[in-house]
Amino acid sequence: MKKCVFLIVVILLSFSITYAGNFGVGVVVGEPTGLSFRLWQNKTQAFDFGVAWSLNANVLHLFADVVTHNYGVFRPTSGSMPFYYGVGVRVLSAESTNFGIRIPLGIVYIPKGTNLDFFFELVPTLELVPQTTLDVDGSFGFRYYF
Repeated sequence: MKKCVFLIVVILLSFSITYAGNFGVGVVVGEPTGLSFRLWQNKTQAFDFGVAWSLNANVLHLFADVVTHNYGVFRPTSGSMPFYYGVGVRVLSAESTNFGIRIPLGIVYIPKGTNLDFFFELVPTLELVPQTTLDVDGSFGFRYYF
């Protein structure tokens, strides 16, 4: 499993060379806590990826989302702060493997003139395998863009 996580991180970091300025790497803190990656496709669409660890349950989280940004909800005096929403998948790996559908809802602050963003999100997740349950994760973090 450690080799698989390492391989995923290396592949995602390689995006930073191919997509200069559009690929962010950072830290997500909360439930779960780990690494956050964002690859912007254009001004409103992005792919989010994560490799994280649940501190409460000793579970590895792997997730990927497609998110859309709405810049009209919040209007800071400097920078931008879009509300984002999307859909994605989550795989939990522990004694058994769980699979679920994620609905990320968040706010990202992008300071003007920097290569950083700061975010907060709540993510309702419908677990489908091995049983159907509803879960909600919450976290905040930051990313640096290459």
